[in-house]
Amino acid sequence: MEKAPGAAFQKARALYLNKYSLPQENNAFQLRLFVCDEQISESITSAADGHPTHRVATLSSSPGQLALVHWQQPCPPSPEQLTAYLKEVWELNAAEQNITPMATPWFRDSGHQSRFSPPCELIWQQRSLLTLQE
Repeated sequence: MEKAPGAAFQKARALYLNKYSLPQENNAFQLRLFVCDEQISESITSAADGHPTHRVATLSSSPGQLALVHWQQPCPPSPEQLTAYLKEVWELNAAEQNITPMATPWFRDSGHQSRFSPPCELIWQQRSLLTLQE
């Protein structure tokens, strides 16, 4: 999420998120997890430094859904593959997730996708100090 193009470049950001999965240490599985349905909000507040023209811009991003992609495979993963992947890579219980298979492949023809809501609220934030003159 931090490496994706900025929120001002919506198409480029969406393409990046469709192309690059969330980083995972265990690549033994043919499954990847992607962010989809990204929700973005921005706020601007006074800076804590007391300078009257300094502001802090905060960009918050959270996934509305996660896409579980059977990488370059047209068929869904077996229940055993799915359970093992979520448990070993993400420490999630597949039985507790409401995983919905989708009819369309994830990215062009690159794999069967299923979607589910994040198990808890995930938020990435970036803050920048603005020092513009009024």
